[in-house]
Amino acid sequence: MKYKNHLPQIIIFAFAFIIYANTLGHQYALDDKMTYWKNEFVQNGAGGIKDILTYDTMAGMFGKDSKELEGGRYRPLSLVTFALEVELFGKETTDVSAKAPFKGCPGVSHFLNIILYCISLLILYKVLTKLFRDYKPKYWYLSIPFIATMLFAVHPLHTEIVANIKGRDEILAFLFSVAALNSILNFVDKNNKLELINAFVFIFLGSMSKEITITFLAVIPLSIYFFRKERPSKYLLMMVPLFAGALLYMGIRAAVIGDQTAIEATELMNNPFINATLGLYLKLLVFPHPLTWDYYPYHIPVVGWTDWRAILGLLVYAGLAAVAVYGFRKKSIYSFGILLFAATLSITSNVFFNIGAFMSERFVFVSLLGLCIIVAYLISEKLPAGISHLQKYKKAGVAIVVILLLAFSIKTVSRNTVWENNLTLFSHDIKISSNSAKGNSTYASELYKQSEDAEAAGDTALRNKYLIESIPYFEKAIEIYPDYSEALVRLGNIYYKLYGDYKTMFDYYIRTLKSSPLNADVWANTLGVLVYNVNDPAYEKYVWSEFIKYSPTQYQSYLQMGNLYYFAQPAQADSAIFWYEKAKTLTTKDFDLLFYLGVSYGNKGDFVKARENLLLAAAIKDDQEVYRYLGISYGMENNDEMALQYFEKALSLAPDNEQLKQYVAIAKQRMGQK
Repeated sequence: MKYKNHLPQIIIFAFAFIIYANTLGHQYALDDKMTYWKNEFVQNGAGGIKDILTYDTMAGMFGKDSKELEGGRYRPLSLVTFALEVELFGKETTDVSAKAPFKGCPGVSHFLNIILYCISLLILYKVLTKLFRDYKPKYWYLSIPFIATMLFAVHPLHTEIVANIKGRDEILAFLFSVAALNSILNFVDKNNKLELINAFVFIFLGSMSKEITITFLAVIPLSIYFFRKERPSKYLLMMVPLFAGALLYMGIRAAVIGDQTAIEATELMNNPFINATLGLYLKLLVFPHPLTWDYYPYHIPVVGWTDWRAILGLLVYAGLAAVAVYGFRKKSIYSFGILLFAATLSITSNVFFNIGAFMSERFVFVSLLGLCIIVAYLISEKLPAGISHLQKYKKAGVAIVVILLLAFSIKTVSRNTVWENNLTLFSHDIKISSNSAKGNSTYASELYKQSEDAEAAGDTALRNKYLIESIPYFEKAIEIYPDYSEALVRLGNIYYKLYGDYKTMFDYYIRTLKSSPLNADVWANTLGVLVYNVNDPAYEKYVWSEFIKYSPTQYQSYLQMGNLYYFAQPAQADSAIFWYEKAKTLTTKDFDLLFYLGVSYGNKGDFVKARENLLLAAAIKDDQEVYRYLGISYGMENNDEMALQYFEKALSLAPDNEQLKQYVAIAKQRMGQK
């Protein structure tokens, strides 16, 4: 009999585990790079936990002081679990997207994701059983809690959360959120005030996992309102630990990452207010096909408010709002389900504030629970009202549930396989998100990474194959979004790698600087190619002049322009000085700049300014050539004592240099003549 009492939980756990079992052999994909294998804090194991707790979630990848951390993410708990995995199970691991081995164990990570997901479902089932305690189903397997939990467990939109290791933040946030609701129900039903402490802890831990937990400050009192009758004083008492847990998190978050609310994302790839839509969410809840990791511009068609799709979406949302408001006082299950959907989606919907990201399947991870409850209510409570014969209802109810679970199971298991690694995910989903700039560029970049691996292995033919395959996808990304820097830079690189066409490469680089003037790849590659592999002064001057036009605060452009005149045959000191002085207004920390500027002034006979710059260079680095030129400048002004001093400094750095020995001898001789 005891076994039967736990049969629903056993079925739920086993069912969810089996559904996601085919992810156990998966590798890493998508954001696992940022949160796991390229996250320095996580890779440090237990030793990185302090940094995880005291820095932005992305600091482990981008660096503690990186400017790429705008937007503010503080979700340390999942990263702590990853660090513990590395500490306990980590071993040298490789991945198709990684350039070097790292510490990890993807099998353990995927297993823990599944287990945590299954545990969250068991807590959800317990909570729903308590909420719907006054509903008396004809059969336990046709009860609202069981049907809703099973539908929630298998819904294909959850694949992104469970199959992607990074999704653990969502799983933990949901697990602790429903645990907090469970504790509040225990407090309300049993008046056990110790449960308030549990609720405080769970809300705090959920918030430390992901901010979605904050929405349960609305979900929990709504749940009590719809399913219990309590005095206002009890509402106030139960809300104290919930707000305390959330405020503790917000205080820690503010101390760690500061106030990020004033930062506005303006670049298309980070700004969801540019031509984004919520309409697709409703469709995916009911009919989750096709699915993709990529809902960036312009996978979703951009339509005006006069388009029938926009009008239909607006009408549907308005209708749902009307049903929610109408049924609120009556405590309708429809109202509860809609409000649950709206409350948990509110924080990621971009309606109230810009989260710096577009729509994503993970954003409705919790929200779709509202739909599952409504569907379960219709099957468990409304269907028997229309089918009076008990056996007919049983057959019809079971048939509907089985069909829904079977359809969702097939889709989920199939979708799981796509998430095996980046290459499988990107190559599959680009067929769905063919009009997405990010999707095209990301898939092309994965091919580009494969070409780098082939090149490292010495397989030039395979390298070229991957590069050629990537070209149309990079071109498509640029066609969709002309300022896409990732696509522009790598497409330029490809033309240089395949054909040695540096002019086409720099055309793409210049286009990149128009919208991304500080692009690190452009600057690094330009210095490597233009300075060392191109011998075309006229073209080089053109490139650096374009760089100056679009990135006037970068001193390197002015320095390189000066170098072109400095090393010309014959040298053009006036032009070199003109550009070097411009560079010097932006930095006085570059040794080469100060040295070449000093020599140029010396070549013009201005020994005062020559020494001024050479001394600045000497302050940066002890260098025999700097001291030699300082000695020459003093010698030209017949200051043999100072000339000798610097010649001897130069000779101390190069004691075998015959020319310096001669300079020292001459200086001494001239001093002796006096």
